[in-house]
Amino acid sequence: MKGTRENPTLPEMLGAYSALETARFHMPGHKGQTLLWPLDMAKWDITELTETDNLYTPEGPILNTEKGWAEACGAKHSFLIVNGSTQCVISMLLAVGQKKHILVCRDCHKSVSAGLAMAGHSVSFVYPDSEGTVDGVVSARSVEAALKKCKADAVFITSPNFYGLCADIEAIAKVVHAHGALLLVDSAHGAHLPFSPLLPRFPAECVDMWCISAHKTLSALTQSAVLHLGVNCPLTEYDVRRTISLTQTTSPSYLIMASLDWALFSARHADFEAHLKRLEKITERLQKLNGIRVFGKELVGKAGIYDVDVTRLVLDVSERGIDGRAAALAMEEMRVVPEMADARRVVFITGPADKDEWYEMLYEAVAALPYGKTDIKVTHPPELDRELAMPVRDAVLSRTELVPIESCAGRIAAQAAGAYPPGIAAVFPGERITNADIDYLFLQNKLKIPLFGAVKGKLCVVREG
Repeated sequence: MKGTRENPTLPEMLGAYSALETARFHMPGHKGQTLLWPLDMAKWDITELTETDNLYTPEGPILNTEKGWAEACGAKHSFLIVNGSTQCVISMLLAVGQKKHILVCRDCHKSVSAGLAMAGHSVSFVYPDSEGTVDGVVSARSVEAALKKCKADAVFITSPNFYGLCADIEAIAKVVHAHGALLLVDSAHGAHLPFSPLLPRFPAECVDMWCISAHKTLSALTQSAVLHLGVNCPLTEYDVRRTISLTQTTSPSYLIMASLDWALFSARHADFEAHLKRLEKITERLQKLNGIRVFGKELVGKAGIYDVDVTRLVLDVSERGIDGRAAALAMEEMRVVPEMADARRVVFITGPADKDEWYEMLYEAVAALPYGKTDIKVTHPPELDRELAMPVRDAVLSRTELVPIESCAGRIAAQAAGAYPPGIAAVFPGERITNADIDYLFLQNKLKIPLFGAVKGKLCVVREG
């Protein structure tokens, strides 16, 4: 099939983007660089054969790769995942059992709502800490307070988050385990952390289950993830592998699985020290630009932030009088493509695979950003202390209808909705939609930030009557 310039086919679009030779500060972590792969990768695209091993009952090469990941990350066992961390999140929530009570940090990925619905769990929320203009992460203090209000079987948090901010997982784990609950961590953005002592430490020994997206910051192909079982978790390897098989494809990609092996090898040999020195230099230069603020280690100790992953380059452009999305679009015109943008910030995923010349392109693009008069004050979904009007499972599986966003106040959401990326739900299934939710979604729309869970300006809500 051949498309047109205005309406290209998928291969034509990918070829055109590749030909631009952009500075790729977005996932996947291999950044489009040539890997140790054959040019004709179709020959590697096979199915389960006598000698190829099986993802759900591994005994050979697949099991060897899983053992390698477990050793590198300090897990009791690790599982190769071909459906991304979304699959990991759902599998963790299913492995806990059914109809449990889960305390969820509200900055969770939208896939959490799917896992809760499938398992029939009830849910309570704890919000990330904030301090002034700093939107942080959940703290042990906040988790402790929330657990005193509810009896939870498991606590689900995100660390590091989409901005590279890390929670004090060790302190949170002590609180969680003292209350007899399991600690589940979405560490999708922290796949690289175990591979350098210069990066924030992930205390694997304290966590019951956690996941990483090896395609976000390492050199695996998109959809590559690893689910880890903690050394002290009461669940067994069989418990977890069984829940994975419930919802993951029975035709796993051997290319994705092979890329997970390559990502592990390359991560072990990556020069993070040289990369961090490169980041120090560009950060120093960017900080000198008018109206540009680079997030860094100065955030540690504020808003629950225990550490900061500086490989996630975050620029606050609000003092320049422009919003983050406008800045991102301006940089894309100069062939510098960030991972995401929100109302105030632009986020760049960096890594050892980056080309040196990309950083000069980045500096020139930021320096050339226009000035404006925009005053952005809302940077995150509204924090509301509210209870679900309907269980998540009931809301997701109810008869639904699409209603214009502006007419949704008071209606019960049947689907998670918010800004993507990063995929945090401003509206959670089972909640009554408020005017504050509507204002937030309209702000994202005004800033031209894509929405998930919205279809042509409408939200999916539970049908009345």
